[in-house]
Amino acid sequence: MASAQPAAPAAPAGPAGAVVAADWPRFEVAWRLIDERYWDLSLSEIDWRDARVLYGERLVASDDALDEILEAMYEAIGDDHTRYVPAARVIEERERFGDLPCIGYFGVSQAAATARAADDVPSDTRRIGPVLLGSWDDGVGYVGISDLVQAGVAEGVRRAVAELERGGASALVLDLRGNPGGRLVTMMQVAGVFTRGFLWRALTRWSLPLPYPALGTPATELPLAVLVDGAVNSAAEGLAGALQTQGRAVIVGATTAGNVEAVLPFCLRDGAQAWIATGVLAPLNGPTWEGRGVTPDVPVDPATAASVARATLLGR
Repeated sequence: MASAQPAAPAAPAGPAGAVVAADWPRFEVAWRLIDERYWDLSLSEIDWRDARVLYGERLVASDDALDEILEAMYEAIGDDHTRYVPAARVIEERERFGDLPCIGYFGVSQAAATARAADDVPSDTRRIGPVLLGSWDDGVGYVGISDLVQAGVAEGVRRAVAELERGGASALVLDLRGNPGGRLVTMMQVAGVFTRGFLWRALTRWSLPLPYPALGTPATELPLAVLVDGAVNSAAEGLAGALQTQGRAVIVGATTAGNVEAVLPFCLRDGAQAWIATGVLAPLNGPTWEGRGVTPDVPVDPATAASVARATLLGR
């Protein structure tokens, strides 16, 4: 249920009043979206009713543009996901983070997202689109994913797995270290390369839990290890956690970030979008990974996770 709405600040009289009166409905819509859809306002860094008064007064008393005020109000929530996107930047956001449905991965360093740990990745590593693949001399195949945002990630994983299996791989290592997450649909598609069935649910305060399945036909049954570290966020955590919960993969490395808020963009009348953490990802049965992360089956320094994973897969 939405929280009770406090009285709105009155629009001033005079010339400025006409501007505020025109802007106030847009302000109200943006505020109510959070009030009605945000997954847990008790975790916000600001009381949302106070935010309505505080930023409403800023709209009345200052010359700041409405977009600037709404961006600041959403930022005050403090969850690194939820944000207001002015209409002029919507196309840019779609190009960066993809179309619906999606899980945002914001406030995460792109350097961390693309960096591979200092580890013995295969010397023959190459790319299929945005996906890395290679193999070690012991017959274990390697697939690396730097994010779940770029076009072609899921297809690249599927092609890489097929090529490695044709080449005689006896097991696979999926490297998610540093992966900041990305789109929900990409998470579901990559999971579908390795397994099938309903693997996740989204927990919200405004609807029943929403179940999500792996998408596609599994391409391999080879033993699988997934490498993780503390920079793994969002949809990448959901991918690792689901494969672990189902017993499809052994997770090797360090506990992930615990940042699995599910983000949806709401389209506003003026063309702007409000990206809101409407819920959190969780396994189909069991508690969410939000705030606790995915705990590895084999906890090790992420810099040595690949060699440990290979030894684990080969029974050494």
